[in-house]
Amino acid sequence: MANFNAHQIKEINDLIEEITKVIKPKSEIGAHDKPAITMLLKAHEPKKKATFFKCKREFSDAIVMHFVKEKEIVRSRFHKSNQTSIYVLK
Repeated sequence: MANFNAHQIKEINDLIEEITKVIKPKSEIGAHDKPAITMLLKAHEPKKKATFFKCKREFSDAIVMHFVKEKEIVRSRFHKSNQTSIYVLK
């Protein structure tokens, strides 16, 4: 995992706090480009709805891994590294 300074850690924690409000036990989390994931979801899983959160590319992996390891949320099969959006599937 990358080393972050105090300001970056604050940004990451703020985003984690926002995502925690939306996440449910059977949710999935991942990072992907918003237009691409929207099209993928329409084609593969039309019943699931995505909630998007903007983030910096260098933070996306750290945030997703936090939820996968600490909160035991399933990482989505559509997840990609270093993306500008984090999504939660419900």
